[in-house]
Amino acid sequence: MESTAVRLRQLPIKAFTLLESLLVLFAVSLVLLSLSGSVQAGFRQVQEQLFFLEFEQLYRETQQLSAAGHEKMSLTISERAVSNVYQELVFPQTLQEHEQQAIHFDQAGGNSSLSKIIFQTEERTVVYQLYMGNGKFKKTENQR
Repeated sequence: MESTAVRLRQLPIKAFTLLESLLVLFAVSLVLLSLSGSVQAGFRQVQEQLFFLEFEQLYRETQQLSAAGHEKMSLTISERAVSNVYQELVFPQTLQEHEQQAIHFDQAGGNSSLSKIIFQTEERTVVYQLYMGNGKFKKTENQR
């Protein structure tokens, strides 16, 4: 036991100096900061894409509920959310405010307008062109 303690005392202890530690900390911080910007941009794009997929699903669900219940329903688009009687979908922060708009579905699930729904993000404009009668839409994206 004593020989082990004596050997441990004789080993040279190598460690980082304060300057080396600060240099490593600076390098790691710089790498993390450079990566966080690209991660945030990717996260925003995914969030926007999920919003558009959820909007399309909410549109179809409202149309199906109208047809299944044989009653008129509305999909309301306000400044910061899209909602029907049962659900509400909030805009992501990167989406610009929207003018109020309502899409009315008849008892058969068709809409009676040819209106356009326009969403604007920082990088692109997404337009949904509604078709009269059948309730289908065409989605187009334009880069800014």
